Amino acid sequence: MASSVFPAPTVSSLNGYAITAAAPNTLYGATYAFDPAVYTITCVSTTVANVEFYSSANTVILRGTTISGSITVNLGSSADRIRVWTSTGTDITVNITKTAAALTNNISGVLDTITTTSTYTGTSASGYGYVIAISGGGGGGGSDASSNRGSGGGGGAAAQGIVVLTGSISAVIGNGGTGASANGSGGAGGTTSFGTYSCTGGSGGTAGAPSAGGAAGVATGGQINTNGNAGSPGSGGSPGGAGGNSGAPYYTFVLSAAGTGGAGGAGGGFNGGAGGLPGGGGGGGGNGSGGGAQAGGAGAAGRIYVLRY
Repeated sequence: MASSVFPAPTVSSLNGYAITAAAPNTLYGATYAFDPAVYTITCVSTTVANVEFYSSANTVILRGTTISGSITVNLGSSADRIRVWTSTGTDITVNITKTAAALTNNISGVLDTITTTSTYTGTSASGYGYVIAISGGGGGGGSDASSNRGSGGGGGAAAQGIVVLTGSISAVIGNGGTGASANGSGGAGGTTSFGTYSCTGGSGGTAGAPSAGGAAGVATGGQINTNGNAGSPGSGGSPGGAGGNSGAPYYTFVLSAAGTGGAGGAGGGFNGGAGGLPGGGGGGGGNGSGGGAQAGGAGAAGRIYVLRY
């Protein structure tokens, strides 16, 4: 086994956050106090610069490698030295520019999920909370006894925003609409409200051909109002119409996804599927040919989510 002595980093000096690599594939180092911040590293695009930030002689905090002469890195903690090497070229200047201060994440909170009508008494240190209020989804329509499928129920809406937490806020939860019995219309979803935020529920799907899908719920009063999605229509054919999704959440750190609409019945002999929480519309019944009239799926109940911070 052949061994060779690897030289220690060549000491170089920083000049306005710039270091010169005199030769390629040679390790250069400098001692300097780098604050936690965002740094942009640049050099000529004909070479690749590798930069490592250290907090001591052997503790690497961050590595950055330029692409087409540039890369931006976020140094999360203080560094006291750097080491640099390049792939090609001589006397390559590597610039390290502080472009922004590093921000510290100091957001924390408690997520409350409200499932029943009540008076909400939650408070927080800031006095505020992120709120998503979602109404109930409409029930799916049933199919008739021939080949006509039922339509899907409409999805509930979402009223969203930042709310002052007074310690006493009226919270009303809308129920999901009932799925239709065979050859009938689904029930409408209930209205959900939180203080001045309000969402009407999705409408129920209908039966027969052609049959319109249930209308979507409508949100009002929020800083961000997202209506639900209408149910898919029913007509001649095998699968029932799908239920509509509820309104999409804007604050995905509070609620990651909307409630999904229930699947339409797959064919004769299949009922529609139930909507998914929160606020998904129920699916329509599959066509009744050969299997009798089929029922629609129930819409999902609404929910209110409050992230106190």
